[in-house]
Amino acid sequence: MKPSEALEAAANIVLRDGWWQGAYFEYARPIAGEETGALTARDDEANQAGPCCQDGAISRAATGWACPGASAGAAGLLDNSTRFRVRARATHFMREHVRRVHGIDSPITWNDLPSTTRDDVVAALRGAAEDAREAGE
Repeated sequence: MKPSEALEAAANIVLRDGWWQGAYFEYARPIAGEETGALTARDDEANQAGPCCQDGAISRAATGWACPGASAGAAGLLDNSTRFRVRARATHFMREHVRRVHGIDSPITWNDLPSTTRDDVVAALRGAAEDAREAGE
């Protein structure tokens, strides 16, 4: 997968699964009596299929997980450097796009602004994908 493909896939993930602010993905809410902070199967499901931020969508597109370090089931991905290289390059293009278009150095900060919308995020992901294609990636 190329970074441009990961960015296009990330835009589609946001459209399909929903968009989130304040965290990589919408963590499953604990059931009464469950230990707070304990990972559950529901966390893994949300990490793979629930609403996520732009960075979580890029990560999910490249690795299958919005936040690989947050799920017990994702531990094996840490050895797959190819997926993480794609994620890093896609994140680079997103950062440069957001900096150029919105004047903000961090796409994570930009994602979490009250004024940012889902449509803004989808447009930025697609714009970053175009930038990556123009760079041959």
